[in-house]
Amino acid sequence: MKSSSSLFPVTLARADILGDLSEDIYLVKHNRDPDQSVQVAVSRIGLVGSSHGESRGFPLVLVHGSFTNKGFWLSTKGQGMARYLAEAGFDVWLFEHRGHGQSPRNDDYSANTVERYARYDLPAVHEFIHEKTGSFPAWVGHSLGGTIIATAVAAATMKALPAFVMMGTQVVRPNPVLQLPLAGPIARAVVAFKKEVDGRQVKIGPENEPAGVINEYLARHSLLGNWILPSDKTRLMPAWQTSQIPLLGISGAADTTDPAKYCQKFYRAYGGPTEELLLGKENGFSKDYAHIEMVVSKDAASEVWPKVANWLRAYAS
Repeated sequence: MKSSSSLFPVTLARADILGDLSEDIYLVKHNRDPDQSVQVAVSRIGLVGSSHGESRGFPLVLVHGSFTNKGFWLSTKGQGMARYLAEAGFDVWLFEHRGHGQSPRNDDYSANTVERYARYDLPAVHEFIHEKTGSFPAWVGHSLGGTIIATAVAAATMKALPAFVMMGTQVVRPNPVLQLPLAGPIARAVVAFKKEVDGRQVKIGPENEPAGVINEYLARHSLLGNWILPSDKTRLMPAWQTSQIPLLGISGAADTTDPAKYCQKFYRAYGGPTEELLLGKENGFSKDYAHIEMVVSKDAASEVWPKVANWLRAYAS
């Protein structure tokens, strides 16, 4: 089968129709990771009957958080923030972490980390979309998805990134339990033994997370933890403080998973042009938004999605 890219092997795995939406699912095998079995899925969303190619509009990539998949952005019935952005004129792509959704598990699945996603997967998808559209895309991430994008920004792994959006994202909140002596090392040992955490079993979401990603989080938020690249212990905050790519940082006033004050602390440490959006009644919103409902809710559809679209039009075009 002929590759859909001249950069590396890319397979058009499936072409679906979701009501009046089209979905082309590509598997990108970039061969950059130490594990050569890695393939990541990226789905292109379009409106049935519309023209394809560059005329679709400015490209952007949505990255889901932990224990979920692209369904966070687009339901099986074709509803969600991804649909809204496609109807708003953007060329929408949905990235799925390794082993999530349409992305197959790689051989070394339990060793997957945010660092490896940021070093290898995001840059490859970034380049592939540029090849397909003629433009480098903007990126939007929720929760862990935002952390992956922020890591790529701080590590400077994506060239010509025009802008990015983080929703409910932070790396600076100290976890009280993990501040206890030996709590972090014990938790990491347990996770390493299990090799993965089942999202359904712990009632967090429909997907599993590999031990590498979980242990990265535990190390970052444990006693003496820091935001680093684990492979070489490079501290990322200094580069974060000097980056110059436009950022929209969104926080939920009722978010208990990644509380607003820590998200804001992280966004305000950023060195480039930054706009903040605190989703709460004090700022004119109909409610104080929680972690998930800042994206997945009827109120978000009318109050949050349009603000993201408007910001992207101004900064990413």
